[in-house]
Amino acid sequence: MSNAIGRSSNLDKDGPTADQTGQYLVYFAAERTLMAWIRAALGLMALGFVIDRFGLVVRAMAPHVDKFIRPSALSFLAGAGLVVVGALMAVVAAVRYTHFVWRYRQTGDTEPGYGLEPAIFFTVVVGLAGALIAGYLMIVAP
Repeated sequence: MSNAIGRSSNLDKDGPTADQTGQYLVYFAAERTLMAWIRAALGLMALGFVIDRFGLVVRAMAPHVDKFIRPSALSFLAGAGLVVVGALMAVVAAVRYTHFVWRYRQTGDTEPGYGLEPAIFFTVVVGLAGALIAGYLMIVAP
């Protein structure tokens, strides 16, 4: 029997062995991590869309005060930026997952093989975007 998942389809009559079960658990843990990254990416993209379209909603709700309420380029930039960061996060998640599964199937190695740099990068970008949006809201809508 092979050490790596996906290389052997021979199962005992009683079901998978303890070693095979452990291999499946590692594989499914990696898959759950991928799904968490995808949920976070979708959340960022949805938030970006809402921020981008917020100016249109405000204009539709108060057309008679058009000279006071104008959608600004900042809402577009913040919204589009969050959508781009979310899409980039999904791509990074897919690459990291594919790399881990490929290496796990080849060697059975469960070491991640990568650092926390992408997660830290996305955390900093989202934090900065939140701070910019909060600052904008404090200045424009006191």
